[in-house]
Amino acid sequence: MTEVDVVGADGEKWTGSIAIGTTGIDESHISEETPAADVKESTPILHNMDETDERDEEAVTLPGSTHSFLFTENVKSLPYMFGVTIAGMSLACLFLALINNTQDWSVPANVAIEVKIAQYLSIFIALLMEEEIPTGLYLLRRVSQPHLKILCPEVSYWRFVASCLLRISMGYTFLANVIVILIRSEGVIDIFYDVLALQFIQQLDDIGFALSKMGVLGKSLQHSTMAPCFNAEFHKQKESMDLKWKYKIALKGVYFFNLFVFIAIMSVVTIRQKISYYQAESITVRFGDEVWDEALVDRGTYSEEIILLYSWFNGVYIKDKSRTNGGRPIYIEQKKSDSSPFDETGTIHPDYGQLTPVKPAEIKYCNGHWILTHDNITKSNDHDNECNWLVRSPKTPGFDLLEVSGSWQMWVGAIEQTEASITRNGCEDDDDCNLNGSCSSKGVCECDKDDEGVAYFGTHCQVKIKDGCRAIIDEGSGSEWSTDALPTWAPNDVFETYSRPSYFYTKRNLPDGQDPLGVPDKDDLALIYSGGRWFTIAMAQSRDEAYAEYWVWRSSNYHAFWSEALTPGVTRYVSDVTTKSTPVGTDFFEIGKPGQQFAPFGLELIPAQNVTGRGFFRCNNACIFCSDGFSVDDEFVVPDSNNATCAGLRDYLDFQLAEQQGSYLCRQIQLAEQVCCPSNITV
Repeated sequence: MTEVDVVGADGEKWTGSIAIGTTGIDESHISEETPAADVKESTPILHNMDETDERDEEAVTLPGSTHSFLFTENVKSLPYMFGVTIAGMSLACLFLALINNTQDWSVPANVAIEVKIAQYLSIFIALLMEEEIPTGLYLLRRVSQPHLKILCPEVSYWRFVASCLLRISMGYTFLANVIVILIRSEGVIDIFYDVLALQFIQQLDDIGFALSKMGVLGKSLQHSTMAPCFNAEFHKQKESMDLKWKYKIALKGVYFFNLFVFIAIMSVVTIRQKISYYQAESITVRFGDEVWDEALVDRGTYSEEIILLYSWFNGVYIKDKSRTNGGRPIYIEQKKSDSSPFDETGTIHPDYGQLTPVKPAEIKYCNGHWILTHDNITKSNDHDNECNWLVRSPKTPGFDLLEVSGSWQMWVGAIEQTEASITRNGCEDDDDCNLNGSCSSKGVCECDKDDEGVAYFGTHCQVKIKDGCRAIIDEGSGSEWSTDALPTWAPNDVFETYSRPSYFYTKRNLPDGQDPLGVPDKDDLALIYSGGRWFTIAMAQSRDEAYAEYWVWRSSNYHAFWSEALTPGVTRYVSDVTTKSTPVGTDFFEIGKPGQQFAPFGLELIPAQNVTGRGFFRCNNACIFCSDGFSVDDEFVVPDSNNATCAGLRDYLDFQLAEQQGSYLCRQIQLAEQVCCPSNITV
């Protein structure tokens, strides 16, 4: 056996033992300078060992890319600066795209099945297209520091490593953009266009190198592309079998790791879209005040026609977490008192026995439309209708109810066009609570209840009640109504319906027969908001302890439709349509006899206020100005008032609902009664 040192053409030295008797080679023919190729040819054992490794992987050359200029060229040279510019442009474009795509972050509520397929196909396409990560890792594996020093002595190995790391970082920025695009895309073509655009940005270095090699960008850059380093072949280095397999597994592992991460992220998004995770949890719905005077209601054992105001179905709807329809959520109507689910059980009325619970309406997707529907309300008994819609949106393939635009259709015995307002409940900051409350950690507005004499209500604290208007006076009998005059069974300090406080009639200390409204001692008279109008409703026996349990249930589960808020003999007054926080400043009508000639409810509506447009109620102790109307024209200019008119002063006080009687401003305005209404001067 003879020890032999062999120096290869690539500068590598191989040391081994050769048995002369076995190979038939004379030791005297081998020296330290003998080329490795000659030794291989004359030594069958060495030739077979290296031949297996060469078949495994071919020689590597440096990639033709401007990224290579970052280590092959002098840092002060034009090619180096060109390489830095291309790298900077590519990274800047990728980061700008990433920032833009994540700035207003939102995930589609759901997408069509063809989009889902394109999303998962694009994962494989993107990983196949992305070559910077595998290229960077492969170069780091194949090009060692000694090898690079021999073949390209002028090249810094650490700049070479930095260039490879740049490739890897650019590759992961590309992949980050791709996953964001896939998550947010709603169209197949959009996905492919966006991914191809990102790939173009990644190829700027290859395009820049190709143009430089053709001489398009000048001789200096062309000369740099022909540097000897680009022709050098980096043959596979000798390494242990264990290390070799570790390198291979690591390279493949990175690819499959990226694949696993992509599929895991998209799977989470897909599952969440399927269960409506990205849909609004709670919404507030507001329909118009259209009237359907012959709504067909199924009472179980019989059907009847009753009047329906669509504004009665305004309010909060909550997403049903256990059901979807057509890949879209189903929203369930909630209580009008506190926006919680209606009670699943009814109650017992002392006189009428068992009462059924209130069944809520639903908003869901059916046959291309979002619809309002109710199992017990139908348009006809003679026609089957799969959707049984009462209100429906324009036809839309969208998955998000909040994105529906255009006029809706409403059934009022025939189809009419209407508008529907649907907003997401919840908040991100105090601005979403109209600065009238605070946004809690749960994303819910907590309204201020005593902010300098003002209380706020509603899902976004949009309803404002001043202390001066917690008690109000009607213009007809001068009776007082108050939010504080609650029955003993009332569970809260304020009885709310449809996000507004209810008022109760308070003049209860008059002798028998002298009550101007004639309310029996054991009854209450409540002024209740019901989605679009105020109703004055008699609450029979509400002061009788035997009926307390019934009224607790009835008030908690109040629904203007199922409580039949427009029942003659029970409902005394109804207001004009209004969205105001209180009844003040809104005209009211006394309900008279029924008749087909009366619109819109089939009931005679008798104006309750003295002057139309003035309103029936005023805040208690509010400033009064010409309560019986003007003796002059509305536009009469009051002398020495800076051109103020009588109507202007009245409208100003109507706007300043809580301006107190006796205040300086009130006294100044009342001076104008001498010319506007001299026969009705306020004492």
